[in-house]
Amino acid sequence: MKITQQHLGWMKTIQLTLVFLGVTCGLLGVGTEIQGATSRLRVDPTGRYLLGQTSKPFFWLGDTAWLLCHKTNREDVNLYLQTRARQRFTVIQAVAVMAEERVGAGVLQPNAYNDLAFLEGSPARPNATPGNDPKNATEYDYWDHVDHVIDTAEAHDLVVALVPMFVAYRGDGFKYLNPTNAHAYGKFLGKRYRTKSNLLWVLGGDNPPDTETERTVWNLMAKGITEGVAGSEDYSQTLMTFHITATKSSSQWFHTAPWLDFNMVQTWSQYGQIYPMVHADYDLTPIKPCGLGEGAYENGPQYPTKPINAWVIRKQAYWSYFAGGYHTYGNTDTWNFGKYKDEATQDWKAALNSPGASHLTILRNFFASMEWWKFVPDQSIFASGAGSGDTLNAAMRSTDGDQIIVYLTNPTKVTLNLNKITAGSSVNATWFNPTNGEKESIGSFPTREPKPLSFSTPPGWEDALLLLAVATR
Repeated sequence: MKITQQHLGWMKTIQLTLVFLGVTCGLLGVGTEIQGATSRLRVDPTGRYLLGQTSKPFFWLGDTAWLLCHKTNREDVNLYLQTRARQRFTVIQAVAVMAEERVGAGVLQPNAYNDLAFLEGSPARPNATPGNDPKNATEYDYWDHVDHVIDTAEAHDLVVALVPMFVAYRGDGFKYLNPTNAHAYGKFLGKRYRTKSNLLWVLGGDNPPDTETERTVWNLMAKGITEGVAGSEDYSQTLMTFHITATKSSSQWFHTAPWLDFNMVQTWSQYGQIYPMVHADYDLTPIKPCGLGEGAYENGPQYPTKPINAWVIRKQAYWSYFAGGYHTYGNTDTWNFGKYKDEATQDWKAALNSPGASHLTILRNFFASMEWWKFVPDQSIFASGAGSGDTLNAAMRSTDGDQIIVYLTNPTKVTLNLNKITAGSSVNATWFNPTNGEKESIGSFPTREPKPLSFSTPPGWEDALLLLAVATR
């Protein structure tokens, strides 16, 4: 017998309360102030980045696992999330309901346990049953499995960026999602997950909301989610963005929408556009966090710009951060967990440990060694050699005036204006290898020289990071 969401909420009150008090307090610490009932994350007052547990700056290193809720069993969920946590990813972009039909999903396609998300394909009628015992097929429903994904991610200290329905660039999802049910579906999600501290919302799903009807759908869904979470239309209680189609940004449609807290761009094959697109959002007012939600997938055979190897993966990531944003990675075999054969190159479990993913662990360690949130993009650091397009080099400086970081995308020589360092008369210079984390000190250099100084990447390196830090630091 199917029951209403209200009845289901009564039945699960004790369970949700225990999860909130046990797991959430374990992550945040007793007495930690959080924004709203669910938000482990919130926007920093500067508008430049997100704050996480204990109000510390949150470093977004994401992975696209679009079909995690739809095509995996519990064991595979555990394997995937455990691996990404070990690799020091922090955000998993997953889809509650994948409506894109070409990838073997679709609203009317069951999940790995042969359960459907909705009754008669209606988002206003979620297919939720009493109980949630995974050993009992009559209890463990579609939404219990989504619960498992979110709870397992929380146990691994991972944030889930949940897409309510990935409607796809052809609009497959709009066959089911419309202005008459978007609010109800959003409210169902908001109520069900209002106590989840490791959850944020990503509306859209490869969608350019060109029509008034489409924009109405997303505004109504956002309203429903926040009402489900907060009991009223209080967008301070939720954290939301919008996943857009290729070479577009959420800012083009929703930058001033009351529900949009931060922006997201997608570049697909045009990864040379990452830096200018992210930086364009960085310069917008009002200021909001920004970054890349989807670029070119590692080993993807579908790109005219292939091969998408580990070198390209690194470039995409460093461009995102050096432009002032966050970054989400993707692997062509892991996002669909082996269910989209048209673009498969290897088993998804083997692809979990791809070179690109391992190099992003090195990236995370690099940024964790410094106060990364104090760095701002500054291409004027280059006196020469900045490059452009796919060979763009990038630079940042600390607002404390004591450090400069430069990312060189290829073997090259650059000339830098060290007078951007204002907190000391000399700097120690260190090369970092983005492929293995090895570092090489190259000495001390004056910052008051009238002429810029030149630096060449170490022999044999594909790309390089150069850290210039005040000598007394």
